[in-house]
Amino acid sequence: FAAEPAARERGYTPGTFSFNSGNGRCPACSGNGFEHVEMQFLSDVYIRCGDCNGDRFRPDILEVGLHRDEAGGFKSIADVLRMTVAEATDYFAEDTAVIRGLRPLNAVGLDYLTLGQPVPTLSGGEAQRLKLAGHLAKAGKRNQGRTLFLFDEPTTGLHFSDVDKLLMAFSELI
Repeated sequence: FAAEPAARERGYTPGTFSFNSGNGRCPACSGNGFEHVEMQFLSDVYIRCGDCNGDRFRPDILEVGLHRDEAGGFKSIADVLRMTVAEATDYFAEDTAVIRGLRPLNAVGLDYLTLGQPVPTLSGGEAQRLKLAGHLAKAGKRNQGRTLFLFDEPTTGLHFSDVDKLLMAFSELI
C-alpha cells in the first residue's frame, strides 16, 4: 500500500498501514475496530467503533487502495484485511511475494481465516496450525538443526480433507 502513488504523494510509509502503529490507525479505538465496555456483573461487551465503523484506520488512509483489475476493483487496507486467505490468494494471484506468504496458511487448511483476524480469537487447533504455517514458511531458509514439534491432538475436530492437508504439511516439514 505504501508503494501506491497516492500513498507516496502523501508521504505514507508501510507503518501507516499497520493498525498496530499510531500513524494510520483510528485514534478512537487504537486500531482495534471495536471499543471494549466493561460490565460489572455481566460479561464485557465489544462494540464496533463509531468513528471507523470497525475498519481500524483513519478515513484518509482508506482512500489509498490497490487497483488490480476490473473484476477485483479498488481495495483499501481494510478491504484486504477482511479477505479470507483463499480470497486473498485469488486476488493477489500475480503477486509472487504475497502468494509466498499465503501458501503456508493454505497448506495447513487455514484458508478460511481472514487476514486481519485477531490471534486471540483462534481456537487451540488453529493456533497450532498457524505456528506450523510459520515453520513451513521458514523451512527452506533455516539451518539443518534439529527441531522437535509437539502437537496436542492436531486432528481433533478437523474434517478428513483438512487432516490430509495437515499430514502433507507434516511431510513437507520432515
